[in-house]
Amino acid sequence: MSSCNSHLYQDASTPSNQDNKPSEALPVLTVDGVTIEESALANELQYHQNSEFENVIQMAGQALVVKQLLLAKAIELGIDVVKGSEEDALQKLMADFVSYSDPTEHDCVRYFDNNRSKFTTEPLMEVDHILLTAGKDDIAERDAARSNSEVIILQLQQDGSQFKQLANEYSSCPSKKMGGSLGQVSKGTTVPEFERQLNLLPEGLADKAIESRYGFHVVHVRRKIEGKALEYSMVTDKVRGYLTHRSSHLAIQAFIQELIEKADIQGIKMKFMEENIHI
Repeated sequence: MSSCNSHLYQDASTPSNQDNKPSEALPVLTVDGVTIEESALANELQYHQNSEFENVIQMAGQALVVKQLLLAKAIELGIDVVKGSEEDALQKLMADFVSYSDPTEHDCVRYFDNNRSKFTTEPLMEVDHILLTAGKDDIAERDAARSNSEVIILQLQQDGSQFKQLANEYSSCPSKKMGGSLGQVSKGTTVPEFERQLNLLPEGLADKAIESRYGFHVVHVRRKIEGKALEYSMVTDKVRGYLTHRSSHLAIQAFIQELIEKADIQGIKMKFMEENIHI
């Protein structure tokens, strides 16, 4: 696949935007009479990104309450809890005291038969584009890029053989050196707003440019390659692994929910969420 990393392809690293400590007062949380330190709650906040600060506190608080409940249960059951290695104790608690059933072959085949659409090869698209860059918040620049894209599309509708030449002349993407070719594009390889619009296009020249954070893209879909159905024998391990994980996850959820219902929890109203499980 040709590279267009400087503009279109996804950057896998996403920095946290919650490095700053909250200025609002944090609630006092207690679990069966044990107070959770405010510093622990403040530290936990960074792991729960959300635009609403109250929701962040809710999620962070719930996570700490669940951890405290599990550690208390581990101690009750005779598991050594060493400071700094609490996760080891929690892993042992889950392994020794939370039981679940492994999926049978019948379970696996039935799940596969009922979810065949999930087991296909990744669909691909062979795409060429011409990127007309424009600042994300520069209205005048974006209007100009849009207008220029319309002119280019009109030219290509008259003579599609000019695509490589126009890409080399006008595109701001490094792919211009390959006539605008992005090669084979699959799910997750381009920025979301480009991918969403690209997936809706039929083969051929798009009659409107795709707008993204980088500007406007004149797009030609050379080929769409649909995903192919996979045989059960090719995904047996994947199906079994998924069902095993789901079974264990549901068992852990039930275990934690029972602890929540029996505990005296103050300072927060527990709304059990899957994300509270860090086992």
